[in-house]
Amino acid sequence: MIEDYIKKKFFEYYRLFSWRIKEPKEITKREFGFLLFKEKIMVRHKNFLNINTLREFIKTIVPSDVYYSSAYYLKPEEEMKGKEWIGADLIFDIDADHIDTLCKKEHDKWICKNCSYTSKGMPPEKCLKCGESKIQTETWICQKCLEKAKEETLKLIDFLMKDFGFKKENIKIYFTGHRGYHIHIDSNEILQLTSDERKEIVDYVMGIGIDLNNVLNNIDEQPSGWAKRVASIIKSNSLKSLTKRRILHEIRSIIKDKAVKVDSVVTMDIHRLIRLPETLNGKTGLRAVKVDLTNLEEFNPLNEAIALEKGEEKIYIKEAPKFLLGGEEFGPYKNEEVTLPMAAALLLICKGKAKLVN
Repeated sequence: MIEDYIKKKFFEYYRLFSWRIKEPKEITKREFGFLLFKEKIMVRHKNFLNINTLREFIKTIVPSDVYYSSAYYLKPEEEMKGKEWIGADLIFDIDADHIDTLCKKEHDKWICKNCSYTSKGMPPEKCLKCGESKIQTETWICQKCLEKAKEETLKLIDFLMKDFGFKKENIKIYFTGHRGYHIHIDSNEILQLTSDERKEIVDYVMGIGIDLNNVLNNIDEQPSGWAKRVASIIKSNSLKSLTKRRILHEIRSIIKDKAVKVDSVVTMDIHRLIRLPETLNGKTGLRAVKVDLTNLEEFNPLNEAIALEKGEEKIYIKEAPKFLLGGEEFGPYKNEEVTLPMAAALLLICKGKAKLVN
């Protein structure tokens, strides 16, 4: 019943706003994937000749999530072995799930599927009680988490422009509709990079494998890259009284602070399916929104990614933290029946925090 309701609301959005979905570059060379509501399966290897046929397909099947390939293929409709890979955009995924924010202890929790032990905050690799690795998480979307994800996105863009020389027109930024951002690099220079070459790029921005001695030796000259970032914080005259070991420790701390927290697996995957902009995220009912680079600092996804702004719904909320959406504050709630604006009600239902009263 809940899935039928969400699917109905998603259909309303696509019926009214499918025109927002823009045609991806070289659409005929892209693979598309659709996650279905009830079946919970991904329909893959779909191909479309133009944006209109894609929009109509989405309105017909009404999926919970829509994806398209970062890769370009000669035969995108074939199984993986027969696709004939041409190249792929360079993709970075920044998600609040990978950022250890203090607010997670307020709104996120994890449950061990083996012993049912529960705790708040970021999930460990193994249960703190029984040591098993079968961990289930319950996450929330909050302003603080989203701000941290935005900060990481801005750090990444600084690397991409200053260290790699990409121009603003090469960089496309998208809010995912949940807890982070996707950054696409559209440039012929990166199209045919291998997975290993993409790993080198992502390792660099994550501060992995940086030669500390090389950074130290370049601080006093005309530094670039990591040396320049370190030099902007540590001045040469402040190092004279320190031992080399202490200096390297300081450099290591700076690199840790300046490094970008990205999901390296996404960047390395040259066949990755990535969320299609202006489609809905099945975990929230929010839109995946393109963000202009010049407006990124001011962008507020909890205001600007709302899909359905009209109407309201009466729901029963088992438990939900305080949250902001559309400029309004809601909650906290526990075992309550409330009538909320449609976007807030849909968010709670999609997150499994609420159910319909009627």
